[in-house]
Amino acid sequence: MVSLVLLLLLIGIIGTLGHFGSLGHSPHLFAGLIAVVLVLLSAGSALLIDTRQPWARRIHVATNVVLFFGFIWVSLTGWSVVQKYLP
Repeated sequence: MVSLVLLLLLIGIIGTLGHFGSLGHSPHLFAGLIAVVLVLLSAGSALLIDTRQPWARRIHVATNVVLFFGFIWVSLTGWSVVQKYLP
């Protein structure tokens, strides 16, 4: 999932810069960056669960709950971005 999210971030940045010439045309950038941070936090905390860190599982589960709503937010804001690209 980390690879996919980073790939989508790269595609989004390159596509936006290529189409508009700059970033920040919609709340999708902010939503996407939040989602990337949450995915990285979730992956990092998942790696620590095996090391018997008692707090790692709580952070991982809580991050995934927030990430669920983050993905919904990215999807909704992304729909408006897609509409800009369609004729």
